[in-house]
Amino acid sequence: MRRTVTKRHNLLTAWMLILSMAALNGAHAAVDKVTSSTLLPIQTPSAPIPPEALLDVAIPPLNDGLDLTDEEDTVFPEVRNAETIYLSNQLAKTMEKSGAWGAIRVVPSADVVMDVYITGTILQSDGETLDLDIRVFDTSGREWLKERHVKALGKYSYDRRLKTLADPFQNLFTIIANRVLAAREKMSREEAVQLRQISELRFAREFSPEAFGEYIVEDRSGILTINRLPAENDAILERISMIRERDYLYVDTMQDYYDAFSRDMHLPYQDFRRASYDSVVKARQLRKRGNRQIMAGIAGILGGIYGRFNSGSFMAFDGSTAAAAVGGYSLKQGLQTKQKAAEQTERVAEMGASLEAVIAPQVIGLEDRSVTLSGTVQAQYGQWREMLRLIYEQERTLPGTAVEQRSGSIN
Repeated sequence: MRRTVTKRHNLLTAWMLILSMAALNGAHAAVDKVTSSTLLPIQTPSAPIPPEALLDVAIPPLNDGLDLTDEEDTVFPEVRNAETIYLSNQLAKTMEKSGAWGAIRVVPSADVVMDVYITGTILQSDGETLDLDIRVFDTSGREWLKERHVKALGKYSYDRRLKTLADPFQNLFTIIANRVLAAREKMSREEAVQLRQISELRFAREFSPEAFGEYIVEDRSGILTINRLPAENDAILERISMIRERDYLYVDTMQDYYDAFSRDMHLPYQDFRRASYDSVVKARQLRKRGNRQIMAGIAGILGGIYGRFNSGSFMAFDGSTAAAAVGGYSLKQGLQTKQKAAEQTERVAEMGASLEAVIAPQVIGLEDRSVTLSGTVQAQYGQWREMLRLIYEQERTLPGTAVEQRSGSIN
């Protein structure tokens, strides 16, 4: 009997010790960070880049990362969908300041043929922390960078007295822009020119695979290289180049939309972030407080039960019962505190709904027609490419152009 009581005593003591240590570990509340509002400098090329070596950059809207979230995350789909465009556009505007690139565009998808692509996923964006998984690769399929960038803000980042129009996470975009430029700096002029040629041949192959299918080849690792180049006066390539200029027309039209959307979104989005930041910090503090109360309550209940089993007097028995009751009350308070935390994270839900991105039908005017596109951005671009293919087929069958002759090639 004595051995049984001792065993029970050791078990309960171990439980109480574990719970007490967990409570103490949770007692370290998050410390508000005070981060500098000083903006990092945008790096510029170490040497002038000739026009023929300026690479065009495509930044599709970031992946929303909603499939990676869990119940503890404060994520509103309407906001996250809008962020995919806003954050991509912020990165594009940041990269433009370096003067190291050709055209930098937020594009509907990676189907747009450009020289360099920057894609990514939003892993976390709650006003306090921005966590992005970024991948950079070029038109040949060669990967430049695959990095994760995380920035956490302090409480002064949203201080209205700062009166700054810069995005609170501007330094994160600057770091990414500088990293991409550092990768570009390792490339020679000849390599950059070759990438532009691959982009041209990729676009040509899409519209005339029978004519340009063998000009670029793919190796076992999926990297494209130039097999041979068409002649400078290649008639088909000249015609396709005109089609590509029309493709740029759509991309530029959508960039105007992205710019307007980002401008309209900026101020309400910062208000949302500010409220979200307060909610995230407060919710985390409430959750930790609730966890401590719950753990203390469980420890009190276990201690009371143990005392009742091992009390040697009615007074001790009553004291143990009281301890168990206090533990139960603490447990109840902890659960209520966690409920308040959940309510705090839902407080900004209505604000999030107002930021939903609505894509209006686009009307694009060409020389001889107007094209109306509808649906999502991706759907509109698909419609646009089909229209370009139709235009190309119509133009190649006009009188005097029915027979496409190769003008030769450069091996």
